Amino acid sequence: MRDCGRRCVYCGAWLEHDHATIDHVHPRARGGITAYGNLVAACAPCNRLKGDMLPHDFFVRYPLAGMNFLLYARVVHRALKRGARRAVSLALAA
Repeated sequence: MRDCGRRCVYCGAWLEHDHATIDHVHPRARGGITAYGNLVAACAPCNRLKGDMLPHDFFVRYPLAGMNFLLYARVVHRALKRGARRAVSLALAA
């Protein structure tokens, strides 16, 4: 929670501890691991919306979520951040 400024990394909504969920940026269903650089705080609706989508697919479909991710997900692995930047750029260019 502290690492994301108590905000959902996808929509930017303020998170209370009892309503926050933990999301695997690279989903476990797609080979992601439960490690510090792959976990973020998200609100339940955003976590359900993302589901088991890969970050690139999610951010291309929802570029605002990608922009919020770049702003609030401060301790995510660098490769995930680079991928988010590329996906948001592609989505906004289209």
